Amino acid sequence: MLRLYHILPRADHPGSHNALKVAVLLRELGLDFELIDVDPVTALRPADAPLRTLNPNGLTPILDDDGFILWESAAILQYLCDSRGPTPLLPIEAKPRARVLQWLTWEASTVIPALMALYMARVSGGDDAAAVQRVDFVLGVLERQLNSRDWVADNYSIADIALGAGVPALLSIGVDFAAYPAVRRWLSALGARPAWQDAIFLADLRAGGLA
Repeated sequence: MLRLYHILPRADHPGSHNALKVAVLLRELGLDFELIDVDPVTALRPADAPLRTLNPNGLTPILDDDGFILWESAAILQYLCDSRGPTPLLPIEAKPRARVLQWLTWEASTVIPALMALYMARVSGGDDAAAVQRVDFVLGVLERQLNSRDWVADNYSIADIALGAGVPALLSIGVDFAAYPAVRRWLSALGARPAWQDAIFLADLRAGGLA
């Protein structure tokens, strides 16, 4: 039995964008799973919180695959494709697989830090010019990649799932995507897929006037 520990949207939390990635992939793969909504205040944040025994970082997602516990969204995405595959969402052939993993890694190493830098600058009320420039760079890279293709790594893959969960969060902190038509088209294509009919993703699109 697959169990996904997630944080769903609530009054004081927008929901876990990292766990969203896993939920979307599980739906895309057509897998039955139990979604466990976690209260981040009581179940994750205290040092002695119950779920710290599953993930010592106190974060979601956490996947329980019949007793096999795994955390870190990128690792979970790869594991599900490998254990439930083969699937075109993560190719077996070395070069197309490496291309997907390149963009999956870029999401974690470049996109999320840029997003968090802008979020922290705006929450603190400080000068956000450097953070805005960093986000513009990230969106520019993604725009150029999508300008001549439908999906990030040519075919729909876990790279689109990871980036599609994270990039729209920029809309919720006031980033205008008007200058990025290919990114907006790509987000619309994601939103047309049944697996993406998710409260977190749709809330981000609505915040930017894209849904």
